[in-house]
Amino acid sequence: MSVHAASARPQRMSVGAAMLRVVITLMLFFVVFIPFLIAPLIALGVGFLIYVVWRSRGSRPRPSSPGSPAAPAASGFGAGTS
Repeated sequence: MSVHAASARPQRMSVGAAMLRVVITLMLFFVVFIPFLIAPLIALGVGFLIYVVWRSRGSRPRPSSPGSPAAPAASGFGAGTS
């Protein structure tokens, strides 16, 4: 068995090309993978905003008709104790 230590493998890529490859790989990671992490948060935020707007529209006081009493009758637990 012989060991060939004299001939090293030739360099395939320069340092600049290797750094460019790393930068391109990181950019592709941010362009492709990060939106998959952010999109659910954006969807939840939009859903929450829709919920808040919808709830605020439903909780506005409506004008009472002339024949209805001013305050609703009390009912439920503890309504008749006062």
